[in-house]
Amino acid sequence: MSKPFYVTTPIYYVNDRPHIGHTYTTVLADVVARFHRMRGEEVYFLTGTDEHGQKVEKAAAARGITPKALADEVVANYTDLWQRMGMTHFRLIRTTDQDHKEQVQRLFQRLLDKGDIYKATYKGLYSVSDEAYVTEMQAKELQAQGLAHQLVELEEETYFFRLSAYQDRLLAYFEAHPGFVQPDFRFNEVKRFVEGGLQDLSISRTSISWGIPVPGDEKHVIYVWFDALLNYLSACPANCWPPDLQLVGKDILRFHAVYWPAFLMSAGMFLPETILAHGWWLMGDDKMSKSKGNVVRPDTLLRFGNDALRFFFMREMQVGHDRGFSFEGFMDRLNADLANGLGNLASRTLSMIQRYRGGLVPVPAVLDEQDQELATRLLEVFPEYLEKARANDFHAALDALWSYLRALDGYIVKAEPWKLAKDPANDPKLDAVLANLYRALRATALLVAPVMPGLAQSLWESLGHSDQVGARTFHGFALDGPAIGPIGESKPLFQRIDKEKEMSELEAAAAPVETKPTLDVPEIRETVDAESFFKVDLRVGRILEAERVPKSDKLIKMKVDLGIEQRTIVGGIGKAYEPDQLLNRLVVVVANLAPRKLMGIESHGMLLAASDNASKPYLVAPPDDAQPGFLVK
Repeated sequence: MSKPFYVTTPIYYVNDRPHIGHTYTTVLADVVARFHRMRGEEVYFLTGTDEHGQKVEKAAAARGITPKALADEVVANYTDLWQRMGMTHFRLIRTTDQDHKEQVQRLFQRLLDKGDIYKATYKGLYSVSDEAYVTEMQAKELQAQGLAHQLVELEEETYFFRLSAYQDRLLAYFEAHPGFVQPDFRFNEVKRFVEGGLQDLSISRTSISWGIPVPGDEKHVIYVWFDALLNYLSACPANCWPPDLQLVGKDILRFHAVYWPAFLMSAGMFLPETILAHGWWLMGDDKMSKSKGNVVRPDTLLRFGNDALRFFFMREMQVGHDRGFSFEGFMDRLNADLANGLGNLASRTLSMIQRYRGGLVPVPAVLDEQDQELATRLLEVFPEYLEKARANDFHAALDALWSYLRALDGYIVKAEPWKLAKDPANDPKLDAVLANLYRALRATALLVAPVMPGLAQSLWESLGHSDQVGARTFHGFALDGPAIGPIGESKPLFQRIDKEKEMSELEAAAAPVETKPTLDVPEIRETVDAESFFKVDLRVGRILEAERVPKSDKLIKMKVDLGIEQRTIVGGIGKAYEPDQLLNRLVVVVANLAPRKLMGIESHGMLLAASDNASKPYLVAPPDDAQPGFLVK
């Protein structure tokens, strides 16, 4: 018996209701699962929730409820949404489930007995927002971004995992398995990180209580990422391991492509076949964030039906890359592809078959060059779609299919079936046109069934079928086979959206409840005396040159004019600003800061920026008439 195809989503942190980022990942996993079932495979599809850690503990305490009560409340939002979206997962695992707790403790003990986990004392900087200790390099990057306030210095007894011992084994595995991480440019990022050197990983905490206790040493709670990653193992049936495809956001790729395989190597287990890292949905140039008030909730878009939202996700997002979201773009895509495109094509075709052939699909006796070209193109686009979908590129698969559907519209315009129907002498040509259009729609219903199961079923029934299209398989499907009988009742597939009417309602529904974003900032720092403060020399500067630092997505090297001299300053603002946006910009510079090296470049100063824990850095800007060299006081 062959192993089932095993696909997973990341488990979602229970700090908020699901947004379209969570929904996109889960829809992608569901489309993959449905696609593989239609390839004739048994499929095991897992999703879940991550419920432990410091953030949940603090959020629950602030509300005066237990962490488990908070988790129960948030998880209900996920289970309800996944049902409404038509997800076909076999299990939603929760890290508070008893079988998961037992699995985590069992593996922890196994690695402890092996010597890959050991107890020691850790002293270093800890990022509260990421719930992780940071390396010296990571700390410098945060400091360069003006985000050092996110760091606290901790010293505590902890259990470590010997991650450093797996550096060479990971690199060797990467070399032998070039498809382990997709897309390729994300794999290259992972390899560069490992090549830069791995440090042993702290995997327990004594500062929190909400989590899974270390077996035999219960003052320690197992680190949330060691806990969370093992969900894929806890919920896996005996015959499914290893996962064939693990979907993750790019922001958690390092955990899945470095820590996770190292844990599995230590346990002597097979590694996942493929880890696919997708990009973010953006609003403008920013990642969606609750603190910025720019989160789009799927409930806002489900008014158009779950098939519409599922289609939009797969049609718009090229896996691995970021994609901007707008309500206008959402409605334009649905109108163009579903209402004007497939919907209009289906309506015209079925109407003509009813009108000209009494609902019976003709079998063409002869195909002219034009007819043969369209028939051949179907024989080409069908396997092309399947090949791209097999590679998890549904964006490209749908693009190829919709290109073919547009060609069918052109075919109708050239053939003019309404004119052919006026003369019985044209019956052979009309039969060929109607048969070609019918077969195209039949193949389309089959291909889009994993993406839009409801719409595909409606089209399938309109074409005369009474079975479930999602229960069919792609293999062996006769693309040029005759219809099984008369067509059914024509059903509208998708109503055109009145864009102007809907825009105001959609924007109002998506607007955040709060008039201002909720700040996520630390307490005011300890008081300093005026003499200490006045030692800091703040100057107005003007940026003369700016360029990105190679091999860093955050650091930008700048030449800054301070009036009395020019300085080289390196700042961690590369995710918020492009170099050309910085040219001739006035900034505030800490001018008497000791030089330090960032990525091998000596930086002579620091730019002042404002942010909270979740936002990008915003450069502090002097008035336009300020001059380089002015003292800020």
